[in-house]
Amino acid sequence: MVHINNRKIETLIYAGLWGLAILFLLLNMMRGRSLANLPIFDSSTIGYMALNLLPFIALFAINCYLLIPRLLKRGKYGQYFISAISLVCLIWFWQRYQFYELIMRFGLPEHHQRPPENRPEPLMPLPLFMDMIYDFLIIGVNLAISLMFQHFDDRLQQELLMKKNAENQLTYLKAQINPHFYMNMLNNIHGMIEIDPAKAQDMVIEMSGLMRYTLYESSRPSIGLAAEIRFIRNYLDLMRERYPEDAVSIKADFPAEKEMNGIFVAPLLFLVFIENAFKHGISYSGRSFVAICMTLSEGTITFRCTNSVHPNQEPKSKDGIGLENARQRLDIIYGDRYTLNTEKDEDTYTVTLTLPYETEHSRD
Repeated sequence: MVHINNRKIETLIYAGLWGLAILFLLLNMMRGRSLANLPIFDSSTIGYMALNLLPFIALFAINCYLLIPRLLKRGKYGQYFISAISLVCLIWFWQRYQFYELIMRFGLPEHHQRPPENRPEPLMPLPLFMDMIYDFLIIGVNLAISLMFQHFDDRLQQELLMKKNAENQLTYLKAQINPHFYMNMLNNIHGMIEIDPAKAQDMVIEMSGLMRYTLYESSRPSIGLAAEIRFIRNYLDLMRERYPEDAVSIKADFPAEKEMNGIFVAPLLFLVFIENAFKHGISYSGRSFVAICMTLSEGTITFRCTNSVHPNQEPKSKDGIGLENARQRLDIIYGDRYTLNTEKDEDTYTVTLTLPYETEHSRD
C-alpha cells in the first residue's frame, strides 16, 4: 500500500513539473508575440507549443518508463548512461531538424542572419543550445526523483524485513519459554510426588490452568496486566504448595486490580525472573525466601524480584536459557526503553526491571 502511494506521489510530482513547464512556455510565447505586435494567443499558439513540447515529452517518457526501470533499477548502470546520452542526442537531432524546418518555412530572424562585426559565429544557434540544456535537465530531474523514491521504497522494504525478522525471532523466543516453564513445573510436581502424592495431584490440576494461559493467552502480542498478575499469583500458589511455609517464605506485593485496568504488557515477561528465583534461591539446608514487588508510576512498571542466596549454592557461570531469552525479548519489544539491573550480595540476589506499559489509548 505504501509502495502504491509512493508511485502516486511520484506521478503527481511529474504532473506538477510538466504543468509548470507548459505554463512557462506559454507565458514566454505570449511575451514574444506581444513584443512582435502579434495577437497574444491564437489557434497557432497551441500547435506551436505542441510541436516544441513533443520532443521533450518523448524524452521524458522513454527515460522514465523504459530506460530507468529496465536498465538503471536492474543495476545496468553503464548501459543506462550510454542509452540516456544516446537518447538525448537523438532527441536533439530531432529538435535540430524542427528548428531548421521552421527556418526554411518562415526564414531566420534578422538578428541571426547578420551577427555583429568582430563577433564570431556561435557553434550552434541559441535555441538549439537551450534545447540541449533542457534535454539534460529533464534527464537529471527525472533521474533524481526516481532515485529518491527508489530509496524510499528500499528503506520501506528493509524496515518491513527487519520487522518480520524481529517478529519471527520473538515467536521463536516465546516458543522456548513454554518448554522451559513446563520443565520446571514437572520437576516441582515430581519432587512433590515422593512427599505428598495427593498434593501432587492437586498441583497437576493447577498446572493445567497455567498451561492454558501459556498456550492461548500468551500467544497475543500484549495482554492485560491484571491477567498476567493473576497468572503469577496462581504460579506462586503452586509454589507454596510445594515448599513448606516454615522453610520458604513467598511474598508478593502487586498493585490493586483497579489500578491495573487498561494497562497492557507483553506476556510472560516477569515469569522468567520468578522461576529463576525459585530455582536458584531455594535451599533445604537453610531458611529461604522469594519476595516480589511491582509498582506502577506514570507510564512505567517497576518489577523487583529478590531471592535468598546460600553459601553452599554453586555460583552460576552464565545465564540460563530463560534469562537470555528474556533479555532478547526485551530488546526486540522495547529497544532502549527498558532497564534491567541485577544486584547480588552475600545473602540476596535482586532483579529490577523497569519498562513502559501500553494503555487502551496508546494501542489505538
